Amino acid sequence: MSNVGKNRNFVSQQSDQVNKLVLDDLDIGIIKEMIKDAEVKSTFLASKYDSPLSTIQRRRAKLEHTILKKKYYINISMFHWRRADLMISVDGDCGEAVSELLRSFGKNIISTSLRIGDPQANIVAAVFYKDSRELLNLMDGIRSINSVRCVKWSEVVRDFGPTDAGIETILSSQT
Repeated sequence: MSNVGKNRNFVSQQSDQVNKLVLDDLDIGIIKEMIKDAEVKSTFLASKYDSPLSTIQRRRAKLEHTILKKKYYINISMFHWRRADLMISVDGDCGEAVSELLRSFGKNIISTSLRIGDPQANIVAAVFYKDSRELLNLMDGIRSINSVRCVKWSEVVRDFGPTDAGIETILSSQT
């Protein structure tokens, strides 16, 4: 695959005090490959996109310092744990509910987030557990928090990862 944007540079432009990234086809190609495999070799990218290795390394470093974030996670299935998302509906101060949730059940919580759009759930907690009994006990404990109205769950069975079409939409919206 040839490098269509070979003569264009990855630059950061000042526009109304906001940095705007200008990405060309090579940048987008590098991003797609790195999202598929964060450890992809620069030599592979240079060969695939018919670009000098130094160009790939320079662009990759710039992308890694601006829009790409590398994140490690523990593969909990290796420890025979399971993962679920708990959709929690609370009355009142969500921040206070999250604080109580973390204080009381933090040992099983991977992350929490505040949500809008579903009137049945305004907090989502990603949790891990060994078996269904532990999950039910966790849900019952969360239901005992005064401001909690409802707790529903959904187990993560398989992650399929990002799609090229979604990545393309995100990256094309920057123009």
